Amino acid sequence: MMRSERDKKKRGKIIPNESFQGFVEKPLWGLNIVELAGHNLEAHGREEVNRLLQSGWLLLHIYTLKYPEDGVWRERPMAILGRPKDGREQPGKESR
Repeated sequence: MMRSERDKKKRGKIIPNESFQGFVEKPLWGLNIVELAGHNLEAHGREEVNRLLQSGWLLLHIYTLKYPEDGVWRERPMAILGRPKDGREQPGKESR
């Protein structure tokens, strides 16, 4: 059974939640980023990324890490986040 055109179009879209702030039209050096963090987007890493985003970190880039393991090429989704200079929390610290 073939998927409908609507399903094909819907599958490729990213639908942001209410907290999505949109795109920032500044160069990276203009964002006053004081700390960078890279995280795996699978399992526990996704929870940490969501926590950082809720605490004010910015999502700067999403990419696929490709690496050989036991003779097989693997892929892992990764994210790079940046902490703005305005004193928001650091990775690994719990929100209070």
